[in-house]
Amino acid sequence: MNTCGASSSATGALAAGDLKAISGCFALPALVLSDAGSVPISARQEIEAAFDAAAERYREQGLVGLRPTLVSSKALSERLLSVDVRWEYLDEQGHSAQQNGYRYVLRLQDEASPKIQVVIGTT
Repeated sequence: MNTCGASSSATGALAAGDLKAISGCFALPALVLSDAGSVPISARQEIEAAFDAAAERYREQGLVGLRPTLVSSKALSERLLSVDVRWEYLDEQGHSAQQNGYRYVLRLQDEASPKIQVVIGTT
């Protein structure tokens, strides 16, 4: 199974800053939606740059780890799945210092591995 299919491996890729593994979790083109607007993504380099910049901002705030919690999931069709995840960003003592929620629309690829197609910021 690829890194995206195993939640602990995907979390490890995020925690380690493995930008190639993170960008491999996305189906292209993808779309990120939030209250601030929408961002279409057409290249893996765009994903890698966004995650690299976000990781730097979190490090500057003293956040060194993360913990995802699956809140809910729902099949939308045979190949689409909606998944709500709460991400807790952890300080050096392992305490939750910040939380964000996201809804992901995952598309099952031919090899039956889920890839992120749409990301919606929910908090």
